[in-house]
Amino acid sequence: MLLTWLIIFTCILFAFYRVRVLRERGVPLYKALGVALDHRPIANLAAGAVISGVAMTAIFWLEWSLGFLQVSQVNSWTALIHDFGSSIAIPLQEEFLFRCALLGGLFLLIPRSWIGVAVSAAVFGGGHALNANASPLSVLITTLHGVILGIAFLATERIWLPLGLHFGWNYFQSWVFGFSMSGYSRGNSSLIVFQDIGPAPFTGGAYGPEGGIIGLGSTLLIFALVAAWLLFERHRVCGTEKRNAAALF
Repeated sequence: MLLTWLIIFTCILFAFYRVRVLRERGVPLYKALGVALDHRPIANLAAGAVISGVAMTAIFWLEWSLGFLQVSQVNSWTALIHDFGSSIAIPLQEEFLFRCALLGGLFLLIPRSWIGVAVSAAVFGGGHALNANASPLSVLITTLHGVILGIAFLATERIWLPLGLHFGWNYFQSWVFGFSMSGYSRGNSSLIVFQDIGPAPFTGGAYGPEGGIIGLGSTLLIFALVAAWLLFERHRVCGTEKRNAAALF
């Protein structure tokens, strides 16, 4: 608990630092915090959620195909909206702290993006080390997720893409498919309820997909899909700018 509060306090300090520096440069507060409603927020939220949903669906399908899980029941669709607020609140809190505050502050303090991404991802992964059933592999995978989320934040300069990725991962993982989420289980309240009968090094066991080799593979899939989305967005913006420039003549 002490470590958690220390991390939160550190992130808040970096948030104040980022806001102070950018406000002195005339940047509005909402832009300094990375929550401006520009840069296609809905599209980035949706893209992030879809990317993580695809990755989590791939995990479920692969484990089911290999006989690593056995579905025991499928609940009503209302399971998808049960306690829906926490499925949004937790990713929003963590993305603001680790990306908008910590990474955003580090980027201003040390203008080498890879250092900020690496440090914020390490803190993000380390913050999950005390979760139930955590392991060195789960910390590594969570740290790699932190790298992807950090890249998504710096590439867009907004919270929306990493928030979509984080929300989609948690939601499909726990609310839809019923996996444990970073060591915590929702019991039988997910849409799909199954028994994990596969080897823990592959499935992640009681920790969930972030603790297994299959989860590591899905992380690479997410990285590839995020890169593809960012390239698509870059080409879209360049194409729009060229059309706008051509319209002036």
